[in-house]
Amino acid sequence: MITTPMDQLASLRIGLVEYISPDKIEVQLDIESPDSVALNTGTPRSFPRVNGYVLIPIDLGFVVGQVSWITIQRSPYPKRKGFQDFGLIDLPFPLRRMELQPVGTLCTKEDRFKFKRGLDTFPSVGDIVILPTDEQLRSIIESGENRRVHIGNSPLVGNAKVMIDPDRLFGRHLAVLGNTGSGKSCSVAGLIRWSLESAKRNIACGSTNVNSRFIVLDPNGEYSKAFADKSDARIYSVNIEAGDGKRQLQVPLWLWNTDEWCGFTKASPKTHRTTIVHALKSVRSGIHFKELTKERELASHVGTLINALKEYVRRGTPWGIFPGPKNFRESLNKWNNGLRPSDSYSQELNDSISNLNTYVNDLELPRNKPYANIDYTRQEVNSLLDFLNNIFHIAGGKEEESLPTDEDCPIPYVGDNFIRSIEANAEILKSTD
Repeated sequence: MITTPMDQLASLRIGLVEYISPDKIEVQLDIESPDSVALNTGTPRSFPRVNGYVLIPIDLGFVVGQVSWITIQRSPYPKRKGFQDFGLIDLPFPLRRMELQPVGTLCTKEDRFKFKRGLDTFPSVGDIVILPTDEQLRSIIESGENRRVHIGNSPLVGNAKVMIDPDRLFGRHLAVLGNTGSGKSCSVAGLIRWSLESAKRNIACGSTNVNSRFIVLDPNGEYSKAFADKSDARIYSVNIEAGDGKRQLQVPLWLWNTDEWCGFTKASPKTHRTTIVHALKSVRSGIHFKELTKERELASHVGTLINALKEYVRRGTPWGIFPGPKNFRESLNKWNNGLRPSDSYSQELNDSISNLNTYVNDLELPRNKPYANIDYTRQEVNSLLDFLNNIFHIAGGKEEESLPTDEDCPIPYVGDNFIRSIEANAEILKSTD
C-alpha cells in the first residue's frame, strides 16, 4: 500500500535522464520498467510506445515529454539492482533507451493539474522519469479553455473525446503531417467541417450564417467531393465540364511572375526572357506606353530627379570632399533650369514649380560670392527633396513610380499596356525575332 508521495513516485518510475538538450531528452529505462503493458497507473496502458507521454518531476511540477523513438542497446555488463555475485557468469543483457521531445509543463493548481506549452525549467541528468496517472494524462490531452470542437478520440486515455479551441487552432500556424494514406486530407476536411458545424450550433438567434472563410488549394482534387454537399462551397477548376458544378478558375495576369510568363510564351533564355523582364519592370513601375499628358510627363521626369537626389545623399556628395559639392551644385542648377511653369500645367502645379525655382535661387545666391563655401547642409537638401515631392504628387505621380520596382512585385497592370511594353522593349533591345 502506497502511503507517501515518494512511494507513489517510486511506483511510477520507469528510468533516468541520461542526456538533455533544448529539443530532446534521452532516457535509460530501468530493467524493471514495463515492457508491453503498465499496470500501476490506475488502468492498464501500453508502454513503451511512440507518441506516448511521460513525466519528469521538477520544482514547479512536471516536464511533459512525448516519446519519439525507442531502441535496445546491448550492454556487456548486467545492470540489476541488488544483485552482485561475481562468481556467476552473466550473459550480455539488453538495455532499453528512448528519446523524448519536451512539449510542456504540468503544474499543480488548486489540487488540479494544468498543462501549458513550453518549459520554464529543464530537468537535469539523473532525474527520474515516471508514468503519468490517468488524471495527469487527461489534463494533458484536455488542456486549454473554450474547447468546443470535437475532432476525434484519444487512444491514450481510453478513447476519450478530444476537444479543441478553434480560436487557438486557427490563430497560429498549423501543420498536419503523416505518411501516405494516414488520413491527412480527411483530417483537414474534418477540421473545416467540424468547426463550421460547431459555429452554427453556437451562433445566436438560431441563424445558420457563419462569417468564416476557408481557402483550400487542392492540386490533386481531393477536397471537391468532401464539400460537395455544402451549398455555400465554391469550387473552382482549371478544366471544367458541363454539369459538374465547378466554376472556371480565373487568375489576373498581373499575378503571374517572370518564370510563369516565360513558360507560357516559351521565351528563349538569352533574348526573349530579357525583353519580358524589362517589360514587366516597366508596367509595374507605372510606365504607360501611350501618349501621356504634359503633367504626367513632368511627373515621370521629376521622379527621376528624386531618385538621383537620394543617390547623391546616400553618397554624401552635397557635403562631401571636393569636387562633390561642386558637381552637385551644377546638377542642381541644370534641374532648376529644366523645371519652369507652363501653360499646359494647372495653376497649382505652376505655383509649386515657382516655389522650387525661388528656393534654388535663394540657395545659390550666397554661393555665387568669391571664395564662398558651397557645401550644402542636410536641412537644405531635405527641403529641396520636399519641393520635388510636392511637384511630383501634384503632377499626378504615384508613390510606386519613385521607388525601384522588381519585375515580380504584385503591382496590378492591364494587359494592353503589357503588350505595348513588350513591343517597345523588344525594339529597344533588338529582340523582335
